[in-house]
Amino acid sequence: MAALAGFRLAEKAGLLEDVSVARWDALDEEFCRDHELDRGRLIRRESRSPGHQSASVRLIILIDAATRKAVGDGLYPCLRASQDLDTRLWDAPGATVRRPDVLVYRCLEEGRRRVWGYDLVLAVEIVSPSSKRTDTGRDNRRTGFESKMTQYALAGIEHYWIVRLKPDESAIASIEQWQLGTEYRGAYAKVATWTNGETAEAVSTKLPFPIEATWADLEF
Repeated sequence: MAALAGFRLAEKAGLLEDVSVARWDALDEEFCRDHELDRGRLIRRESRSPGHQSASVRLIILIDAATRKAVGDGLYPCLRASQDLDTRLWDAPGATVRRPDVLVYRCLEEGRRRVWGYDLVLAVEIVSPSSKRTDTGRDNRRTGFESKMTQYALAGIEHYWIVRLKPDESAIASIEQWQLGTEYRGAYAKVATWTNGETAEAVSTKLPFPIEATWADLEF
């Protein structure tokens, strides 16, 4: 009810378009959890299915453990792994705030509470049929549509994973590893794909820090 009331209040106040990060911060927290900010437009987020949520839990356990080890090994001074956390990509032109399903970011300096895209070392999106267009779809300049993949690259998030679920969402089907390319500014290049039933590893990478997992590790 509070989210619906917040949505109606924002609509009545004319805040569904040209919303700044400052205005976003003034909205009800519960309302913001159910929305994202795309080039100044408030958009409602898709409800997460049980399969999507289970995949997110397995991934955060894996990535959090690898994050802690990377810090312990001295690869980074301080990192945090989290789920579904507001990430400000830019404030202008057209403020954009996204919530990656799983993310790893550099620890914030004392007194700063907000996470920005430049803080992230890894963003992960779990793609289901309902979220495919938003997460990885083809951009359309005429309508102003940009996928999260495009926006994360433009924000300078160096590493991006696309996690695809099986059609019945009973397991993870594949994990794609993407990295900002050196030839094309603001675009990702695919580094690796791990496919359930085809590759022995579910994840095997040294970037942005070592992460290793079998498909059994990610079962749910």
